Amino acid sequence: MKERINIKVIGIGGMGINFVNFMIVSRVRNVEYITIDTDSKNSNMSRAEQKIFLDTGVPKCGRDLAERVAFQCERQFHNLLKGTNILFLISGIGGATGSGITPVILEIAKKLRIFTISIIARPFYLEGFEILKIANAGMKKIEKNTNSLIVIPNEKLYNHIDRKEPLEMAYKQVNILIKEGIEGIVNILTEVGFMNIDFLDIKSVLNNSKDVIIRVGEGTGDKAVDNIIEQLMKNNLFEGKLENAKKILISFTAGHSVSLSDIGIITEKISSIIKDKNPNLIWGVIFNPTYDGIEKIKTVIISSI
Repeated sequence: MKERINIKVIGIGGMGINFVNFMIVSRVRNVEYITIDTDSKNSNMSRAEQKIFLDTGVPKCGRDLAERVAFQCERQFHNLLKGTNILFLISGIGGATGSGITPVILEIAKKLRIFTISIIARPFYLEGFEILKIANAGMKKIEKNTNSLIVIPNEKLYNHIDRKEPLEMAYKQVNILIKEGIEGIVNILTEVGFMNIDFLDIKSVLNNSKDVIIRVGEGTGDKAVDNIIEQLMKNNLFEGKLENAKKILISFTAGHSVSLSDIGIITEKISSIIKDKNPNLIWGVIFNPTYDGIEKIKTVIISSI
């Protein structure tokens, strides 16, 4: 049995709540879900075990007011986060809730020495100067207090979807990628496998990291490895680039019959496109009995510089 790790996922604002709902519907286990919003309608839509509505007293508050109200609830947030080992925070930035509340939660988590991974969506350029200005101010505070920062520039969505496809479908792709990344880390820390990765390994890749990206590939049968490599080599939705990585975590999920050769081929292919020829590369395999017999392999890469 692995040591019990307390993992929380906090979704802040509309984007954060939508993502937490997606995680819950996707049945990602061994995680405690929390949502925070200044909009009561958004908060009521949350499926989280704990949903916190911060009443600012006005229908649409500004960033400064959201931040002030969040600080007034510091004791509540302190008690909520106490005992947490890893905290994932997901929010958009540019609005009052994400830009105002996220830095406050991170500041409290830092005082409690919680390892934090912030996943932040930057606004579209077309949202205007004021929104971008708020986003940049919030980002500076987030960078100061988080251990690891994963940035999703909304502008990149244009390059990854059919222009005629609904925007909702684009965000679903983002949700899937983030979900796979978080689930990969959660499974690494809570499931038994081969070449186990522990909490210190996670920290060695993600602590004080920049340009963090997540890539996911999966395949079944004879073409599994080829399909996985093809998926992993595609452009990603994050700010960073895989080829610039200096720290790489590779998590394989497979049946008990998975061959060392398949693992080796995928790992070598990933290593071949990395510019740094001596990166900090950590990998491990998690066994999933439901993959037995169908020769399925799932590969999740989390890399940073």
